[in-house]
Amino acid sequence: MYISKSKTKSGKYYISISKGIRDPETKKAKKIMIKSYGTFDLNSKEGKKALSKAEADLDKMIKLDESSKGFVNFEDFILSLSKDKFSLNHKNIGYLPYIEIFKQLKLPSFFAKLAKGYKQEYNFSDMMFYQVLGRLFNPSSKIEVASRKDDFLYDFNFVNNDNIYSSLDIFSDFNKHKSKELTHRLELIKNMEAILDTVDSASKIILEENIKNTSNEIKILTDEFNKNFKINENKLFKHLNKSIEKMMPDRNMSLAFYDCTTYYFESFNEDDFRERGMSKENKRNETQVVMGLLIDSNGIPISYRLFEGNKHELHTMEEVIDDVLKNYTIKEIIIVADRGLNSKANLEMIRGKGLNYIVGSKGSSAPKNMKEKKFNSSWKITSKKDAKYKSGYITGDRTVIQNGEEHEELIIKKYSDLYKEREMFKQNKMLERAKKNIKDFTINATTKSKSKYYKAVDNPKKKITVEIDEEKIKNEQENFGYFYIVTNKIDMDPADVMIAYKSLYKIEESFRILKTNLKARPVYHFKERRVRAHFLICYLALVLQRILEYKLAENKVKLSTHEIINGLEGFILDEIDYKANKLYIISDKLFNSKINSKIFKIKKNVLLSNEIPNLLKKM
Repeated sequence: MYISKSKTKSGKYYISISKGIRDPETKKAKKIMIKSYGTFDLNSKEGKKALSKAEADLDKMIKLDESSKGFVNFEDFILSLSKDKFSLNHKNIGYLPYIEIFKQLKLPSFFAKLAKGYKQEYNFSDMMFYQVLGRLFNPSSKIEVASRKDDFLYDFNFVNNDNIYSSLDIFSDFNKHKSKELTHRLELIKNMEAILDTVDSASKIILEENIKNTSNEIKILTDEFNKNFKINENKLFKHLNKSIEKMMPDRNMSLAFYDCTTYYFESFNEDDFRERGMSKENKRNETQVVMGLLIDSNGIPISYRLFEGNKHELHTMEEVIDDVLKNYTIKEIIIVADRGLNSKANLEMIRGKGLNYIVGSKGSSAPKNMKEKKFNSSWKITSKKDAKYKSGYITGDRTVIQNGEEHEELIIKKYSDLYKEREMFKQNKMLERAKKNIKDFTINATTKSKSKYYKAVDNPKKKITVEIDEEKIKNEQENFGYFYIVTNKIDMDPADVMIAYKSLYKIEESFRILKTNLKARPVYHFKERRVRAHFLICYLALVLQRILEYKLAENKVKLSTHEIINGLEGFILDEIDYKANKLYIISDKLFNSKINSKIFKIKKNVLLSNEIPNLLKKM
């Protein structure tokens, strides 16, 4: 080993500790760098300091190298050292693929611009990445996430319990000064309310008016914070989509998939944002918010919106679509949604904006002559001749009138043996439960929810005897296996329409990732600006995850979301700090893992500290 001083074009010297070795394959001698110190003028104060440090490190390395001779393996040598000569740590490097995408999306420059003017004692971009990482790896409370800052090879020492929360407020343009202003007004109200019953009637009227005015001032302030958040959130969406288009020039946003879900809170207290509503998770009492999410045909998010908890999903679509039309120049947009979002008002809204739609539809709204047709060999068969499950479709059309104008729609009626089998299975499960629970019971508000297959035999005042409604079961089975798709894109090939509709699974998968892998709920924040910031971080995590999946798929790498996140979360190296330098040891289990072979592609069990940054070049 020796100190290398390589002259650069600028006349300065690149200082490093290097070692000459013989390549085992070519048998030729070559130089490898052990540790880098940077580029300096050798006569400058900084250059002399770097050179002195390199000489001291070289001395330690040579002594260590001499001490290691005679040992069978590296592990035996390390164990022989006294603890004052080295320290052993465990460092995660699974964040590397995510931070690379984070940089490719130019998010560091976006967050630097957003935080300009704030006097925080940390890099806001690094904080946002750490928050996102806290959703991807073992998601939990913000305090728990802050406690794991030393688990990573990246320097997150700036993270603490205070700034991990205060950083959430930058999107709302909320700071300590505005916090004091808000707290002061709240204290004023509290003090005035405390003396209301101790003053005369005239003073009471004045106090009540002052309380009302101060409450209005608080509302104006909080509304301003929420408005600021939406403005900055919108800037982020535009920035993300612009950056994604540069990363993926062939990205197609003209086919957009939309759906809604709900997220509940660990709270029963309602406000103007967190309200009780129709929960998709069968939560009866918890407050909630509604999320509307729009993704592209690759499953990569385009935009999302949060709505009040009592807002019906049918009324959420327009705001998200308006955002897209306002912020992006897209020649043609086809909105794809399931039948839960198919309403006359929504379809009229989409047509009114000059857009197209592909939506699932209930059989009850299909033309009568189409409903009556049953699957047979005259249909367009989509299954193979020897397939176990047969499938096919027919098409029809209808005319709808909007504002006195006629609009044509293509209707596809599809049949699938597999779909029928699934519906039969689902019905049998419900019938088993209904037959098990059948009994006399009192009529009350929950009667209807006990089973849709019950029917009344007699109708006394307080009791009702029920039995299984066989006719209803038979009528349901008549329609098993069939489903309908409606589109106003009448020149689109029906096969392409069905492919587009089938791709709705991607948005359902995105919600599953948000709720299961990223644990977006339950939500423990209660201030609206913090709630919105929480979901924004979850959204950013989803964007990074989906882009990583897309990149892997492009390289023919097949790994599930669960395999990727769990594998990267557990990609932990043993860091041996022996003062002069650091070594990183990868276990045989990680070395032979799918994550290593498909993503990191590390070729040896021991890495030098300067080799870690080069891992990204192999991805």
